[in-house]
Amino acid sequence: MGCTCKRLFFIIGLIVMELIDLGLDWDFFVEVNKTDQEKIQRNDELKYSILAFAIIGSVTFILQLVAIYYDSRKNYSHLTYSTTMSFISTWFEDVPQIMLAIWVASISSDLISNVQYIKAAYAIVEAVIHFGVSIWQLCCKSEKFKYKRNSSCLKTLLVLDLIGGILLLGASVFLLIELRFDNYS
Repeated sequence: MGCTCKRLFFIIGLIVMELIDLGLDWDFFVEVNKTDQEKIQRNDELKYSILAFAIIGSVTFILQLVAIYYDSRKNYSHLTYSTTMSFISTWFEDVPQIMLAIWVASISSDLISNVQYIKAAYAIVEAVIHFGVSIWQLCCKSEKFKYKRNSSCLKTLLVLDLIGGILLLGASVFLLIELRFDNYS
C-alpha cells in the first residue's frame, strides 16, 4: 500500500508540475503576442518560435502521460518510456522555452508580464526537482535501467537529461538576473 501511495503521489505531482509548465508556456505566448512593444511585435520569428515550442510542450505533455501509463503497466520494472520522454521534454521543450524567454527579456524595453518572473522562478524549481530525481534514479534505481539490454542507452539519456536540467537551471537564473537588472519592476 505504501509503495502504491508513493507512486500515486509522484504521478500526481508530475502531472501537476507539467500542467503548470504547460500553462506558463501558453500564457507566455499570449503575453508576447499581445504586447505592444515594437521590437517584439515586428519579430515574427520570435513569436512563431514561442508558439511552436508551446505546441511541442503540449505534445510532450500528452506523450509523458502515455509514458507513465506504459511504465505503470510494467509495474515500473523499467523506466524506458519515462526516461526517454523526460529527455525529449527537457531538450526539445524546456530548454528552448527558457532560451526564448531570455531572448524576449533581452530585446524588450519593459516587462511584458509577470509571467516572465513566474516562468523563470518556476523553471528553477522544476530544474532543482528534476536534478534531485535524476540523481536519485542514477544512484538508487540503477536496476530499473536493465531492461532488454538498453541499460547503457537509458543511463546515457538520463545523464544527458541531467545536463539539460543543469542548463535549464543556469538559464533560468540568468533570466531572473536579466529581468531584475533591466529594472522592469
